[in-house]
Amino acid sequence: MKSILSIIFSLFFLCSLTIKSQGQYNWDIGIRLGSTNYLGEIGGKEKTRRNFILDMRIPNTGFVVGGFARYKINNYWSVNTQINYGQIRGDDAHSTNPGRMWRNLRFKNNILELTTRGEFNFFEEPDLGGRGRYKNEFKSFIHAGLTCFYHNPKGSTDGNTWHLLQPLQTEGQKYSKIGLGIPLGLGGVFTFDRNHRIGIDFSWTSTFTDYLDDISTVYHDPSQMSSLASSLANQSEGVVPIEESLNFVAGEKRGDPTHDDAYIFMTVSYSYFIQSRNKYYKNSRAKLRRGRGRRSKGRKIRAKF
Repeated sequence: MKSILSIIFSLFFLCSLTIKSQGQYNWDIGIRLGSTNYLGEIGGKEKTRRNFILDMRIPNTGFVVGGFARYKINNYWSVNTQINYGQIRGDDAHSTNPGRMWRNLRFKNNILELTTRGEFNFFEEPDLGGRGRYKNEFKSFIHAGLTCFYHNPKGSTDGNTWHLLQPLQTEGQKYSKIGLGIPLGLGGVFTFDRNHRIGIDFSWTSTFTDYLDDISTVYHDPSQMSSLASSLANQSEGVVPIEESLNFVAGEKRGDPTHDDAYIFMTVSYSYFIQSRNKYYKNSRAKLRRGRGRRSKGRKIRAKF
């Protein structure tokens, strides 16, 4: 993962050095709103933990809001820094896998993240409508970057009363509420009247923690936990059918430590271009003024009678 990240940022840097900027404006600032989902141990479909959208459940959808500032390096590359606040959640009751349903756990987690990413425009239509005014354009891009986030998962036995899980150490493990992730995705942005932009964005953030949902390894010994922690850690009692031989006891499988958790943001955004001219635009305007000056000096002055 570290080598992949190094290659990504190296490519961003090299391309930014080799391509000249040609747009009028460099900065746009905006807001975004959308939905979230997550991939981890809780919930999921009919099988055990799987990657990407194969295990994603629509009932686990949450919300996200945020703001961002984007700097245009050149016609192909931009850097986008954003702050987002969203909620991810999951519930084993939404799963169709018997083991997950009988485990009977649920969580929600509010995430505050700071993300910086590079955006590469792989398609551009600079003059929608073909009128030659270049007021409306469309761009589609892919992106990758680095995310730092704060999270604090909560659990519940009834879906109504929620308790912070990290201090309870439900698996006997300490984990940090500060995490890192790698966001990858794609999006598109429509610019109209030169200054206004409407965008749509899909972002998949792979994290370096398996505790967004407070589940990773095996059931902890209840005698080593408080009564509240024990009740939140194991909620299978009375749910598992008598005829089943599955044991939800200390030392038995509770999660999947071979996969870290991930979350998804799907958003729409509005942003506005700040009308600060970039170097290319200023140089072009200066050349145009000089050219007009030379043409004016070369004209003959006619006498007026």
